[in-house]
Amino acid sequence: MPEKIKCHQVRYRQGFVEITNVHAGCVNLEVWNIHPDTDIAEASLESSNIPDAAVISNTEIELNVPQARRLIQLLQIAIDQVEK
Repeated sequence: MPEKIKCHQVRYRQGFVEITNVHAGCVNLEVWNIHPDTDIAEASLESSNIPDAAVISNTEIELNVPQARRLIQLLQIAIDQVEK
């Protein structure tokens, strides 16, 4: 099972991010938004602590290689700004 990044620093924007390869030549980016009343600090997306009803949304997109590389660049710029 692919690893998911748990994001719960801001409860009303919490969820999980997963990056995999689903389609040839593409990078798959999937994000699950979890209801803020659900505590995900000690839970995984697959755990019984997160009921299906707590998943507010799920978005899955396919990026080509140039788009994935641009995403990396933009993430690095955002990281650099946060670390200042």
